[in-house]
Amino acid sequence: MPQTHIENIEEHDEDHISEQEAIVYIADLPPSIQDDSQLHRLIESRLEKVFQIKLISIQCYSKLGAGLMRVRNTQIKNRLVEDIKVMLLDLPEGTHCISFSEILEVVSYIVIDTTKEKNDVNLPTAQEIRKRWIELYRGDEPSSCDQISVQFPNIYRIVSTSFDDL
Repeated sequence: MPQTHIENIEEHDEDHISEQEAIVYIADLPPSIQDDSQLHRLIESRLEKVFQIKLISIQCYSKLGAGLMRVRNTQIKNRLVEDIKVMLLDLPEGTHCISFSEILEVVSYIVIDTTKEKNDVNLPTAQEIRKRWIELYRGDEPSSCDQISVQFPNIYRIVSTSFDDL
């Protein structure tokens, strides 16, 4: 009977691991678990038990419903993002589905309060808001910054793909 060899994608030369580390974002974290470390342990143990994937690190932000994981290489990242895509978590109140992605968009809104102004206010342009955002967040440029509508010129929608902006 021929013997087959199954290669574990986590077994690689230790010298190359740090060069190949990758980040995978987690979306749709369950709102019922507010303890980030409990969520961390739940996701980590489920990945190990079901998919035999060991994480380098994981950070959960339950209040945002999102998190990020560091994995050993891009093969594991691709497996999570392209093949597995979603994972069920067993919770006391039932199951909850989380998803894995290569990027995570963080949407923020800036509202400039003009209610106390007696005269018309010169509102900043979206480009000026974007420039200030970059100054405040040390060069992390948002992927978009726009006024949401002409009816609400004092509200700006900013889309970022960086957790550092939080």
